[in-house]
Amino acid sequence: MIKHIAMFKFGGFATNEEKENYFQRLRNAFCGLENRIPELHSIHIGFDVLHSDASFDFIVSAEIENLEHLQCYSQHPAHLAAAAVIKEKAIDRKAIDYIL
Repeated sequence: MIKHIAMFKFGGFATNEEKENYFQRLRNAFCGLENRIPELHSIHIGFDVLHSDASFDFIVSAEIENLEHLQCYSQHPAHLAAAAVIKEKAIDRKAIDYIL
């Protein structure tokens, strides 16, 4: 089993309302992905609650059977659509994929 974790820092929000609307779009984009992508065992997302300079704003944590399925997940249209929402505001990204 592969654990995929990606963290994102966002920028470019004019107001808190704009930020909250964007975060809701992220929730919607990732909602139900495990039902639309057969290779995806589970996926969880989260938003930072501390808001420190050292923290990231958003995390995606997914479990996938193997590296071949990770490749399928990364190229699946539903994942690409969710990733497109992230790319609208992402200014930094860190990721790790490891064996559970």
